[in-house]
Amino acid sequence: MTKEFKKYIKEVQAKKDQVIEWSAYLENGLYTLDKDLRTVFNTTKTAHPMVNNLKNTKKEDQLSLEIEDSRLKYFNGSILWFCINGDIKIFSDDEVLVICTNKESYQMKIANYTYFSPFFRIPSLINQDAKHNMLMEEFVHFEDKTDNDEAFILKKIYDDYRSYFNYLTLHSKVDYQTLNRLLNTSSNGKHIHQFEKIIEKVSPELLSLNLPFINLHGDLWSDNILLTDEAGEKTLWYIDWETAGKYVFFYDFFKFIWNELDVHHNYSYYKRYIAGDFDEGLTSLFAIFHLTFEPKYRQSYFCLFFLNFILKDTDNMAFK
Repeated sequence: MTKEFKKYIKEVQAKKDQVIEWSAYLENGLYTLDKDLRTVFNTTKTAHPMVNNLKNTKKEDQLSLEIEDSRLKYFNGSILWFCINGDIKIFSDDEVLVICTNKESYQMKIANYTYFSPFFRIPSLINQDAKHNMLMEEFVHFEDKTDNDEAFILKKIYDDYRSYFNYLTLHSKVDYQTLNRLLNTSSNGKHIHQFEKIIEKVSPELLSLNLPFINLHGDLWSDNILLTDEAGEKTLWYIDWETAGKYVFFYDFFKFIWNELDVHHNYSYYKRYIAGDFDEGLTSLFAIFHLTFEPKYRQSYFCLFFLNFILKDTDNMAFK
């Protein structure tokens, strides 16, 4: 047995132990882990939209959950998802149980829902349990997105953000700062040398330009967008607001492009941006804040986003 395989077996066992810990919230049956060890699902639920693209892995990745007394079951979930921040999400056919890792995570989820739900369609909060740091959310019965849905998705995102931006400017809920200031505040100033290659690609006048920093999703991309279609009427839902915080106003648009490139290896959005396909929409959004989008700065705008992105990771800040 190789060292790598031993490590894998150890990781699998750790995940199984966690699943057993939460077995009172899962229906009985045979469960398996996906290849990334992020999702555990009942093997009878392979048609569920959460797992229909996942693959069963190896036999050693399976475990059986059997609790004879149904009164000991607090939730009838069939899928358990390990969130990156340590939270647990358990999915039933109609609800999502969110088990937060601590009080801060619990309170942040409620705060994000309260703040963003008037502007973006977010699954409803059904129940809150502050004592146990648990939330119950509506499960959105989404469907797989296709290339034919792209135009609708991009337009809906643009329309939702335009309405949100207009509200913020109308109610004077916008903070302005420069990237130079951001680079030199807090502990970021100690790390400027790490960003020199990116800074060199930004036109100097943009580094000193006052830009709006507003509350945003922080991790927008296709995996955090759900699409429903009822009787031919399509609806877009936004999920996973864990990284919401204050960012430069165009952050979410470029994070979408970056995530698709980095995770899905889909370069099409970046190529379209560089080619100018999104200039008209960005020009309109910039104008809301009395700014001018200049096509000659396309690369600079993207690098400004990336500076905001890595500064957040480097300084472990939420820009709040």
